[in-house]
Amino acid sequence: MPSKFWLASLAMSALSAFAAEPKKPDCAPFALPELKLTWVAPDVVHNGTPMQIRRFDSTDNPPAILARYRREWKASAQSPQDAIEYSIGGYQVIAKLRELCFYTVQARSNGAGGTTGMLAVSQIQDSQQARVLGKDFPMMSGSLVAADMTHRDPGKEARTIMLMNQFSTNANADFYRRTIGGDGWHIISDHLIQFKGGNGNGYAITFKRGFNETSMVISRTEGGSSVLVNLVDKP
Repeated sequence: MPSKFWLASLAMSALSAFAAEPKKPDCAPFALPELKLTWVAPDVVHNGTPMQIRRFDSTDNPPAILARYRREWKASAQSPQDAIEYSIGGYQVIAKLRELCFYTVQARSNGAGGTTGMLAVSQIQDSQQARVLGKDFPMMSGSLVAADMTHRDPGKEARTIMLMNQFSTNANADFYRRTIGGDGWHIISDHLIQFKGGNGNGYAITFKRGFNETSMVISRTEGGSSVLVNLVDKP
């Protein structure tokens, strides 16, 4: 199933080149019946899978939007599997695997009788070419990477990494001050954060090297810490 990350705007960049990243999805065009469209992510890679995401607006209600795609995909001979439908976060979703491409429509009422939502298409990758999540980014022993997402926009490259480990926020902050700060990066801000709800202290740290910037928020979790990393490269 598609992940909830569609609804977030993630902008980050890589410490290394993206030459090994998958290309844009090589998929048949998404059927677009009288929809007002806006690009959200024209060229993004999420956990090694190339994806394109567009927002849409329509005067039709959500059931009508889903019914259109249900009819179209049922008539398609590209894949024998039925479309799947489910609800998530107030959205109604219909998705269909067609050959090696996964199409998803996420729709909800706009409060005025119409619909707003997201269209996404991703392409299944050869397992032998699967990218190692968090590759080339330093992390403490035992860290687990929950997400690794790249954007390739005109004028900049970006990457977002979310990882978790069993170490304290203090230990994580010290580790990144040493490893990133010791690799030619300069710390331009380093702030202690007091989280609400008694969740303890965390850190917001930003490093800069030339035109590249790496920022991170280190938060306490049950049994350890989470590290949300934003890397932006503006060559």
